[in-house]
Amino acid sequence: MNELFFHVNHPLFDAIILRQGAQLIHFQPKNGEPLLWASALSTFEKGKPFRGGIPICWPWFARRGVPSHGFARIMEWTLQTFQESEKGVYLVFELNDSDATRKIWSHAFHARLEMNLGQVVNIALHVKSHQETTGALHSYFTCKSIHDVSISGLGDSYQDALQAGKLCVSADDILHVNGAIDRIYMKPEAQTRLIEPERMVLISHTNYSDVVIWNPWKEGSETLRDMQEDDYQKMVCIESARIFKPLKGEDSLQVKIALLEQAEMECY
Repeated sequence: MNELFFHVNHPLFDAIILRQGAQLIHFQPKNGEPLLWASALSTFEKGKPFRGGIPICWPWFARRGVPSHGFARIMEWTLQTFQESEKGVYLVFELNDSDATRKIWSHAFHARLEMNLGQVVNIALHVKSHQETTGALHSYFTCKSIHDVSISGLGDSYQDALQAGKLCVSADDILHVNGAIDRIYMKPEAQTRLIEPERMVLISHTNYSDVVIWNPWKEGSETLRDMQEDDYQKMVCIESARIFKPLKGEDSLQVKIALLEQAEMECY
């Protein structure tokens, strides 16, 4: 195991997990395409966020504090459990308040991340804190071309960060990303579907309140040091979130991700 990350080579899949942030940054079924997108310009700098995979945004989402999206994704978590079987790999990471976290957020807490990797990706964030918190499992999904992507299951109500948080209603049940987008969908279904011509990703949310969709498009990518000019065409973020309904006391947020190839799509 590398001190920065470790590689899991299982008969069903290959995966890479960062110790910092307990962040899954690569998952690829054997003989299949990668599920998650990661920027080729991302670096493994201590205390710096890695762009890609599934970062944990907690104990706040977006710019509600400093650093943006909280500190969970830039702290080193402790790996408590690693179990491997023919069905996959089960991991448990933990993060507790410390001198380093109290300099940022002066509250006691315990966070546990359970990660089940196999035929599907199942990630659950469990938190215990007397303070209300917000967060998201900020999943970056790879796509062959954003122009061929459609997303369903989002509902019709969203807050648009690109319009100063304006509350909007969509007239279309299907989202096609054709420009910069940064939306918090407030009444999403329990399952979001990312549909491409040859595959579908089923994203099931548990204990969620919101789903976030993000793509910076060309103009946004140019302002980010860790994204190449054409990266926006290869990814889209679909995030299981607890924003408008904060996490309280002992609470959790979970996402389950399943990949269907073309033949399976026809049966779905």
